[in-house]
Amino acid sequence: MRILIGLFVAGLMTWGRDAYAQTETKAHVAVGQIVEHQALDTLRTSLKEGLKQEGFVEGTNLTWTYENAQGNPTTAVQISHKLTSLQPSVIVTLSTPMTQAVASATTTIPIVFGAVTDPATAKLTGHSNITGLTDFVPPEKQVSLIKAILPQVKAIGVIFNSGEANSQKQVKEIKTLCDQEGIKVVEATVSKTSEVASVVKTLIGRVDAILLPTDNTVISALESIVKISVDHKTPVFGSDVDIVRRGALAAYGVDWHESGLILAKMVGGLLKGQPIDAIPIQNPDKLVLYINLDTAKKMEISIPEELQKKADKVL
Repeated sequence: MRILIGLFVAGLMTWGRDAYAQTETKAHVAVGQIVEHQALDTLRTSLKEGLKQEGFVEGTNLTWTYENAQGNPTTAVQISHKLTSLQPSVIVTLSTPMTQAVASATTTIPIVFGAVTDPATAKLTGHSNITGLTDFVPPEKQVSLIKAILPQVKAIGVIFNSGEANSQKQVKEIKTLCDQEGIKVVEATVSKTSEVASVVKTLIGRVDAILLPTDNTVISALESIVKISVDHKTPVFGSDVDIVRRGALAAYGVDWHESGLILAKMVGGLLKGQPIDAIPIQNPDKLVLYINLDTAKKMEISIPEELQKKADKVL
């Protein structure tokens, strides 16, 4: 009997140590996303995939919390307070507005952002608890792509949310470059996704092409932009390759799946004890080029063979 009791007590002690160890090492990653669209969704799913590769699996040693603001800035602020109240190990923020909201809610919980084009302009640099991965595409890449397909381009329309700091910075840089190239830039601003379709129509007949910055408000209405552009043979270019899958003509951008895996390495490092100041803000290693030949055919636009060979994906 004493032997059995001894074994039972020893078993309890072992179970207690194991349970304590599991509790002690369990990580909590909270994700805040500004809106649902393909690029951000891919970034989020590949983040979870990458965390699994890093040894963090939901339901075993990882708690995963996900909130989506559905494009509403007020909701983003509410989500930021909800996520910080949970005191997770790390908060991952997808988009500039979501990162800004969470950054205003905590100065102690580590924040790792993705899909932020210009963290300096968005005032996300210089914080002791913030790092992340940008999705910056140089305007030189964008304008040179448009000129390669439309050599006679004289005017480019740019649609953006005037309330997004990143969008303002991108448009300013695009205008500066186009001024040097002798190309007119026609700005079209929106404050919400429902305004995008009517604003696109104001550009028709005034511009030779439409260039979309990495603006979540605008990209969420891409299908309506593409429909109008195809009907009026005014091609759409951008800084997000997923818009090409959805009907835009061509774009340089980051590989969102690869970016999610890089984010996972950054988050995984923090979860394993690496200090956040040892994980600097990173720019994408490389950009990829997508071209949609189906869209080109509908618009009766010829894509140079050399450019097609250069593309990472031709649809």
